[in-house]
Amino acid sequence: TLNTTNIKNKNFMWTSSFNISFNNNKVLALAESESNMLTPMIWDSGYNGVPLYITEIGRPISMFYGYVWDGVYTLNDFEDTGGGNYTLKSNVPSNGAARTSIRPGNIKFKDLNGDGLIDSKDATVLGDGVPKHMGGFSNNFSYKRFKLNVFFQWSYGNDVYNANRLMLEENVGNRSHLNQFASYANRWSFENQESLIPLNNGQTHYGTYSSRVLEDASYLRLKTLSLSYTVPPKYISRVGLGTLSLSANLQNVLTWTNYSGMDPEVGIRSTALTPGFDYSAYPHARTATFRLTATF
Repeated sequence: TLNTTNIKNKNFMWTSSFNISFNNNKVLALAESESNMLTPMIWDSGYNGVPLYITEIGRPISMFYGYVWDGVYTLNDFEDTGGGNYTLKSNVPSNGAARTSIRPGNIKFKDLNGDGLIDSKDATVLGDGVPKHMGGFSNNFSYKRFKLNVFFQWSYGNDVYNANRLMLEENVGNRSHLNQFASYANRWSFENQESLIPLNNGQTHYGTYSSRVLEDASYLRLKTLSLSYTVPPKYISRVGLGTLSLSANLQNVLTWTNYSGMDPEVGIRSTALTPGFDYSAYPHARTATFRLTATF
């Protein structure tokens, strides 16, 4: 923490307060001589038993775990056998499904061990839900009878698994009753082969986690903006007032982030073993409050 007085004179003062904290952790041991522990996230019936986190000796606790997303299969991955039929080339790895069922536009994963098949041996650490550091920066300004507070907060280096995109941009489980994000209109098709959103009614790999929707949730937020004014005594003494002040306060004013969800500061059902998961979480509300304080 660092507190400073930047300017101080008869009419104007500017003070600042800066703080930063680092969160470093390493797993030293697990029960029963285990080398790692897998943890699922309970949020949807198709995923309840599927591990999304791995806690491994020598690494930070609860790293994201799954398959490395490699886009979608393109026409170059297939032999065109005519009649609208395509056969996956022998040197192109499958995605865990039967090779004969894979079509252009289906989701594709990286074959990390090079055996031509996507299975549990290709699952790996994908990211970390714990920030590398976080902090705040507060500035207080006073000019005569005006006071202004500007407070920023930030978080850096943490990932969030945006499960909203699984349900609403990938249509996992082919749920015909479920509406989708507007971005789903840009999904892969033979007329839109540049898209990286998997094919409509293709293999959705319901119950499979990958890095496709794992996002950097670093952010900088203008958390508080507060302005107040104290009315001079000569104007209020005439009406029997001792003091009179007016103030306005804004919370969660602006957020700068690359996270595509509603709020990067999120974590449903969050525990030490399940950090950084976003599914239908309500964002921090932007609020405005006004106050008038008078003494007699």
